[in-house]
Amino acid sequence: MNKNTLLAFFLIALIMVLTPWYLKTVSPVPQEPAGDTTLVYRPALSPEVSSPEVRPTSTPQAAIPKDYVNEKIIHVENGKYSLEISNLNGGSFKSFILSEYDKYDSTLVNLIYEKNQNNLLLNFVSVEGDLVELDGFWTLETPSQKIDAGRTSKTIIFSTVFKGKTITRSLTFHPQSYSIDLELNLDQIRNSVSQARYNLSWNGGLPTTEKNQKDEYNYFKGSANLGGGLLKPKRLKNGEPVTAEQSGQTNWVSVQNKYFISAIIPTQPAKGAAIKGRIDGNHPVYNVTITQNINTENKYRLYLGPLDFKLVSDLGVDLEKAIDFGWSPLRPVGKLIIWSLKILHKAIPNYGVVLIIFSVLLKILLNPLTKKSFQSNRRMQDLQPKIAILKEKYKNDSQKMNKAQMALFKEEGVNPMGGCLPMLLQMPILISLFAVFRTTIEFRGAPFIWWINDLSAPDVVFSLPFSIPIYGSHVAILPIIMGVTMFLQQKLMSPAGGQQKITGYFMTGFFLLLFNSFPSGLNLYYTVFNALTIIQQKYLTPAPSAKKLPLAAGKKQKHKK
Repeated sequence: MNKNTLLAFFLIALIMVLTPWYLKTVSPVPQEPAGDTTLVYRPALSPEVSSPEVRPTSTPQAAIPKDYVNEKIIHVENGKYSLEISNLNGGSFKSFILSEYDKYDSTLVNLIYEKNQNNLLLNFVSVEGDLVELDGFWTLETPSQKIDAGRTSKTIIFSTVFKGKTITRSLTFHPQSYSIDLELNLDQIRNSVSQARYNLSWNGGLPTTEKNQKDEYNYFKGSANLGGGLLKPKRLKNGEPVTAEQSGQTNWVSVQNKYFISAIIPTQPAKGAAIKGRIDGNHPVYNVTITQNINTENKYRLYLGPLDFKLVSDLGVDLEKAIDFGWSPLRPVGKLIIWSLKILHKAIPNYGVVLIIFSVLLKILLNPLTKKSFQSNRRMQDLQPKIAILKEKYKNDSQKMNKAQMALFKEEGVNPMGGCLPMLLQMPILISLFAVFRTTIEFRGAPFIWWINDLSAPDVVFSLPFSIPIYGSHVAILPIIMGVTMFLQQKLMSPAGGQQKITGYFMTGFFLLLFNSFPSGLNLYYTVFNALTIIQQKYLTPAPSAKKLPLAAGKKQKHKK
């Protein structure tokens, strides 16, 4: 392993360690009320709550007393989820249990928890300048308390009254789908809404679903797609809340954790979005609001479910941009990788085996370049004695030394950078694989064999009672095997001794420590790729022929003549 290759490895490590987990907020424009009081309308379902309530603006989202009315709960199932929906806010989700996804404790993933039950809140500013929040209990127009949408689509309708004018909201659930249609009928209040704009909000973000919550918090964010571009929120730090506002063509707003997302998608582009983030305990919490013109058709699609690349891509609104494939220039590489792996997975239902085959195919694809790299590296090793002579000859003149060395490379037909090209080509692939295996739900909980039961997480065999810097607090097997392959590869490519050999050993140890906390899928790929490289280098790559005979050999042949 030459110096340039080691440098490339080191750069890969730095990129992986420093890959930004930026969680940014983009936010727009819920309108604030004028004056020092806020008119909050609570839909009346009984005579004693028939009039609006005025309360200070300092507590715009105070808890709603449960003695106003009896809360109505509707149960919905469609094969993909089991949902409890309340007449609060005209249809807020109280639980949303995904049928196909387990948590680390073997319970099913529930996207609703205590912080986000005040979801799908509708509000607007009246022409009088008061903030009207329709956050009470609406009338349930659908009599059924249990709905089976497993075979046909089913609709629930809620209604409320604002100043004698009726507002309705319908939610339609489809078989085997994470998408839910939401439609608002606001025709009767069009002339009551200031600037013809209203807001639809999802408050409280999403809960944690993974065992390593500290790692998962890095992926919590609120997002909005405005004008076709993804607006990222600012990173939460030092416990300070963040707020951002943006007006313009809004295609969706969303909140997400590492593997799941809740998105509000208008059928007609909205007028703006707002994202507010805060730290609640250790938990990042994001509220997102979409601002729409009341004169549109007021239809939305809700998506609550996995950040599955195909599922979110099929929505046709660029929601896949919410998936973290790493740096923007490398997103196409990440998409190509996930597409390739999923194609292979259709024929081979084990992502570990798929990854091995992917490594073999990539090695075959890079073989011509790798072959030249090995030959260039061997020629460089052959030239080391001559380079040593030049260094001794021009030890007091570095400029002449460099010129003489470059002349030697030209004379021998050696490119000193020839050994780096394959590694440079692999860097985008390796970095993209790192992002894919850490954030793509297809690999969440995907087993391989034996102790490797989750390719998106380290293959931990036992935990340590303490934490080691860089290494972590557990022991994984694949990083050790990968370290052995790096050591063998370095033995084949490095000179017999010297500073470069010592540097190679140091780098091997560094990578062994670093990769201990990386996903086992990434370690599996890299281990297989290294093993194939060793086989190729030792048995399949012929030694390059020298451009000309060494001077000593030429003299011997001349003497014989």
